[in-house]
Amino acid sequence: MLEYVNAARSRGRYCGTEYYQAAPEIRYNCPIKGAALKHSRDMATNNFFSHIGSDGLRVGDRITETGYQWSVAGENIAAGYDKVSTVMKGWLNSPGHCKNIMDPRFSEFAVERVNASSADYDNYWTQVFAKPR
Repeated sequence: MLEYVNAARSRGRYCGTEYYQAAPEIRYNCPIKGAALKHSRDMATNNFFSHIGSDGLRVGDRITETGYQWSVAGENIAAGYDKVSTVMKGWLNSPGHCKNIMDPRFSEFAVERVNASSADYDNYWTQVFAKPR
């Protein structure tokens, strides 16, 4: 997925009606992966789809729980996509999700997909974007 995100950031694009210049590459960050995993697992286990977790926490709270010191944070979620290519296409076609991918303030990234057997969707994806303090 990191290759897809950096390929998207490598050239300017419209996110809805707003144009974004090419953005610098981002790097994968293992500590914030915990925030992505926690949220994907929460959505799959508790059968919901929202940026607010079943515990009331948001992306910034989940990142802080990992011990990562952040200054800017963002999150994309998706459900039911079977491949990286299709979920990325969905995110890039959604103005808000596309904006997160193209935001030049973000320098680090993590993603997790969790499969679900007894939820409304077969899987839940969470991308976490951040910049350290």
